[in-house]
Amino acid sequence: MASRLRFLGSGDSQGVPRWWCGCSVCQEARTTGLNARTRPSVWIEGPEQVLIDAAPEFRLQATREGLRRFDAVLITHAHNDHILGLGDVADRARWTKEPCPAYAPREVLPQLQQRFAYLFQGTYLERIPFRALEDAGRTFAGYAVSAVKVPHGYNGWSYAFRFDGRHGSWAYMPDCIGLEDLEPWRGLDLLVLGTSFYKEPAPVAGRSVYDVTEAVELVSRLKPARTVFTHLSHGIDRRKLAPEGTTYAHDGLVLELP
Repeated sequence: MASRLRFLGSGDSQGVPRWWCGCSVCQEARTTGLNARTRPSVWIEGPEQVLIDAAPEFRLQATREGLRRFDAVLITHAHNDHILGLGDVADRARWTKEPCPAYAPREVLPQLQQRFAYLFQGTYLERIPFRALEDAGRTFAGYAVSAVKVPHGYNGWSYAFRFDGRHGSWAYMPDCIGLEDLEPWRGLDLLVLGTSFYKEPAPVAGRSVYDVTEAVELVSRLKPARTVFTHLSHGIDRRKLAPEGTTYAHDGLVLELP
């Protein structure tokens, strides 16, 4: 069975439209909705159903896409836009009595426990056990998953995931800037990379995600077969084409995985 990647959310940490913003992209997002984006979650549809991150809008994303169940959750890091939907994930596991383990890099687990103390005790912990990804000893939807720590600029650090399967490899790197070690990301059939603005005016020291022009330069060095940009702010207008050889993600986008 071929696996697919479905973008439940493709926006940055504030989503689009910004509720307070009157820029042209936010205005368009309120009308035709081409640029409307919820916060970042993706769903691997395959021999196993795997959720990567749980955005604040996860309940609405799952309802929109008809997602009723999944087998495991992978968490990149403990920032609000990637984890605030964990309560909804846990509620399903609790009420259906169908366990759904959540895996995160070991150093992320204490942060999750600090943010969601109630999920680490009692019935919730039985239904959604949190485990270190390094100790998983298993594949996810047929892929061996490697968690690689990456620079997240002003926000410190995050993790990106590389997925290696029988027919190819792909990576999910939603939050990164200033990547120096390129070796873990060679030979990819698909790179999903976070880009917030097309051209970010602020200095790199005060930022946390690549802009599109910087991401294009990184892609030219990594040479993946396909590149999709996600984590898009109101600085990206989908009425304009993405740079040659790349694609902008959107909520509901489905990709065939290698």
